Amino acid sequence: MTAFFLHYNFLTLALLFALPGAVIWLVRHDLRRTIICVVPFALPFAFTEFLFYPSYWEPNFLFDLGQRIGFGIEDFIFVCGLAAFSSTAYAFAFNRRYKPTDHAGLIFSALRALGLFVFSGLLFLGAIIAGVAVIYAACFVMVANACVILALRRDLAIPALLGSCLSTAIYFLLSLAAEKLLPGLFKNVWHTKDFLNIFIAGVPVEELLYGFSAGFIGTIFYPYVFGRRFIHHIANEGL
Repeated sequence: MTAFFLHYNFLTLALLFALPGAVIWLVRHDLRRTIICVVPFALPFAFTEFLFYPSYWEPNFLFDLGQRIGFGIEDFIFVCGLAAFSSTAYAFAFNRRYKPTDHAGLIFSALRALGLFVFSGLLFLGAIIAGVAVIYAACFVMVANACVILALRRDLAIPALLGSCLSTAIYFLLSLAAEKLLPGLFKNVWHTKDFLNIFIAGVPVEELLYGFSAGFIGTIFYPYVFGRRFIHHIANEGL
């Protein structure tokens, strides 16, 4: 069994990244709705793995799906885990919950989400055409989306900053755990020499930038799209 997880390094990494969200799900029942709402929006990004593989990294996929179709089962586990904790880390750590700010309904929420997705696609395409490496383009798009939201919802600025810091810290700790379980993971699997080739305690700086960007947009995506604001959480109090 140990050999299995050592060989399928992406699966091991993805399962590690699923743990924080699972803990939040178990401890804070009120945040389950946030996870349920955010994860479906994150799932499509699993299909973008072909943009990262093998130019950015070359992990081993179950059934060799990375080479066969450009993405794998691990991608769905990873994006779900990342979405779960990046969207709820702030509320969990700072004892916050959500209160409606408007009653526009699902149609208006869908339009907000669609606007972000269209903006993301155009911005990402422009960055790739301009020759920006895909990992930096992804970070740029996430930060740009968050800035658009903050221009419309200034009340989300502090949650966005604190949430991004928390997500970076969680991402960093999970990466350290992965390196401990799979020695040489980042040196052997990531093509760091083609990028900045800067490590922090053995973790590529690109990964920390990605974690920060995911937390920056993840923290405020749900309250923006679904018309919510953060308020102090009281245990056993209704949503």
